[in-house]
Amino acid sequence: MRTEPSAKTESRRTRISALLLCAVILAGCPRTGRESIPEEVAIASPPVELKAEVDRAEAKISEPVTFRITLEADPALSVDLPEVGAQIQGFRIVDMGKEGPKRREGRIWSRRWYELRADLAGSYLLPGMRLAYTDTEGKEHVAETPQLFVEVKSVLSQRAEDQDIRDLKPLEQARRELPGTWLYLSLGALALLGSISGLLLYFRRKRQTEQTPRTPEALAREELVSLEATGLLEEERYREYVFGLSLIFRRYLERRFRLPAAEQTTEEIFASLRNAEHLDKALKETARSFLEETDPIKYRGLEPRPAETEAWRSFLIAFMERAVQAIDIREAA
Repeated sequence: MRTEPSAKTESRRTRISALLLCAVILAGCPRTGRESIPEEVAIASPPVELKAEVDRAEAKISEPVTFRITLEADPALSVDLPEVGAQIQGFRIVDMGKEGPKRREGRIWSRRWYELRADLAGSYLLPGMRLAYTDTEGKEHVAETPQLFVEVKSVLSQRAEDQDIRDLKPLEQARRELPGTWLYLSLGALALLGSISGLLLYFRRKRQTEQTPRTPEALAREELVSLEATGLLEEERYREYVFGLSLIFRRYLERRFRLPAAEQTTEEIFASLRNAEHLDKALKETARSFLEETDPIKYRGLEPRPAETEAWRSFLIAFMERAVQAIDIREAA
């Protein structure tokens, strides 16, 4: 009877030893599963990201195309969105605006947008942008965007079946009309001739009107009316309105005095004005004054007062009138 407890004790010790041996073997084995997969290394974003996009790569004539430039930057850096309105060629800028800057996910986000329209079918390139900046370690970098391609198509139908030559219809036997119908046929013929004559006269006058070139002053006044119709003044968006005035002024200089002002920087325009022999000194100084006073509004983010905005609009009109008077006097001499 005394040997039974000893056997139970021996069996318990054997099981404990087996469990300890298994634990030692498992501890020496390599780990598997998730623990063997290295953690992914997060890819850091560049200090400054500059993006450009359009809402459509194909559009019809007079259909709006929205051009957006977006900037995301490290809060420790001092950068601002580039102004590219003066570099947009071929399109009419019918509206524009700016969003931000504001903080998003630890970065400073801002955006400029331009609503564009084209009056002619064709292929257009929106300008690429370059933004130079210095990081927190003093290293210089450049953020840039590629040029964007936009195809503008005509609204006229291009269906092939409209261009094909159709087969002649088979001959039909003429029916003898009643004598009374000749009166109606004669009246109809007279009405048709009158309509054709009226149409010919209309298209002739229209062609003569289109062939008459519009003066640079007339084109500038039309652009000024379009700018007024955008409602920028009513919405108190004075800075964008001044940008529009500056763009109209540059285009006027280009048309009237044959200066590539719409594509030049302000300093390049100053150099062109100095070398322009057909511009008198007073007009040169007046043009320089306008550009020097409006540039800080456009490029440094200053907000003009309503009175200043109205003064620059009056200045633009007065400059055109003085330019025409100077040209008339020169031609008379």
